[in-house]
Amino acid sequence: MASLSASTGVSRSAVAAERRERVRLLFENLPFSLTISGLLACILAAVLATEIRNARLFDWFAVLAAVLLARTLLLLVWRRRPDAGIDPAGVEAWLFWFRFGTIAAGMVWGVGGLLLAPVGDISHEIYVSFALGGLCAGAAATLAVDSFSVVGFLLTVLVPQIVFLAMQRDAISQGMSAMETLFLIFLLASSRQSSRQLAENFRLRMQATDNEQRFRQMLESSPVATCIEDTANGRVMFANNSYALLIDTTPERAIGAFTASYYASPDAYAAVLERLGNGEQVTNQLVELHAPRGSAWVKWTLASYFPVEYQGKPALLIWFYDITDRKIAEDRNQHLAYHDALTGLPNRSLFRDRVQHAIASAERERSRLALMFVDLDRFKPVNDTYGHGVGDQLLKLVAERLYRCLRKSDSPARLGGDEFVVLLPAIKTERNALEIAEKIRHEMSVPFEIDGLTLEISASIGVAIYPDHADNAQRLVDCADLAMYYAKAEGRNRVRTYQANLRDVNV
Repeated sequence: MASLSASTGVSRSAVAAERRERVRLLFENLPFSLTISGLLACILAAVLATEIRNARLFDWFAVLAAVLLARTLLLLVWRRRPDAGIDPAGVEAWLFWFRFGTIAAGMVWGVGGLLLAPVGDISHEIYVSFALGGLCAGAAATLAVDSFSVVGFLLTVLVPQIVFLAMQRDAISQGMSAMETLFLIFLLASSRQSSRQLAENFRLRMQATDNEQRFRQMLESSPVATCIEDTANGRVMFANNSYALLIDTTPERAIGAFTASYYASPDAYAAVLERLGNGEQVTNQLVELHAPRGSAWVKWTLASYFPVEYQGKPALLIWFYDITDRKIAEDRNQHLAYHDALTGLPNRSLFRDRVQHAIASAERERSRLALMFVDLDRFKPVNDTYGHGVGDQLLKLVAERLYRCLRKSDSPARLGGDEFVVLLPAIKTERNALEIAEKIRHEMSVPFEIDGLTLEISASIGVAIYPDHADNAQRLVDCADLAMYYAKAEGRNRVRTYQANLRDVNV
């Protein structure tokens, strides 16, 4: 075995593991061998009791029983030692005693083949030869993992019988000798082939185990969050430290958990499984994860899924690349692109888009909407007197009061400076819009407290109604803007509705 391992480049650890596996298989097959040997001996003794002298038969049976008993005790000791065959020295010791017992049993059977075959009795010679042949065929199967044991047993059992039959003068005995010789050659060749196949299978298993261990080590050291899920029940079979950190737990607690329980959208998880079931590849899928109970944390990942086999089961290898920081930055940038940086309100671009959509919806549903243009009164003196810092805080408070005056469906926006607009996407009458406008005007006239300062401002508000005053977004904004200018020209702190004749007046 050592030369074979050296020529194939197998490591010493692999050779030691193979040696341990051979010893384990030999001892696991031993109960069957002992049972067959004992039963066969009893049958032979019963059949030949009338043909062989009792003393000879008894002596042979007693010796065989002693050998079988000794091998049984060896088996019991091996079973009572959970660490049997762990260290190399122990493996060699167990293998030595197993081989010793095997050769001893073979020698007893070989002697029995001579003692139990009455000379000149062809029928009993054939019977004994048949029994020994069957015993050797079984031994070739159970001892195939160890070439030394199988060769030693076969030779010690059959060679004496072959020689004995060859020395007989009759042609039948000599023919049987030739047949047993061929049978012995066949058993030796087939056992050698079986031994090679078992060794190759073991090496393949060892290689698979080694590959799986390396695979685990690679995944465990990976900075990418990785888990392996059992496709049959959706539970995690493997989780590395990065995955445990991603879902805010430990690797031990991650094992056995349902992967889907961390998905913010169960439908997204089901869609991935459906695509994989259809043979599609799923890589870099944007997945939102959250804590299973409550909203303690939310994370965004790019997930990739790979069907694999793990621990002999169909499984799913999943990589989660954490992009939470990037997603937050992208969302922030997108928010800034469509919202006012100071107040957080929608900016001119987003508001224009909302107005266009609201008009399209109102046209389909034959409903009305209102647009208000809100301009703050006496805001410039606040900036000039107390500085832009106070002015900015005042604008933030204005935005907060705007939100308090509106319904959830309404949309405020800041166009710039102290100019605000409000979209009321669904009103029944013009009076509804005026009521909200008056509420806003009143809120703006209540003094603001900022850093110990009491600031008093107000708002001039212009109101335009779709489709009464305009039939497109830009025209609607212009009408509300014009109405606001008239409110400011008439003394500020008031609401003015657009009228068709306002353009004819010189503001």
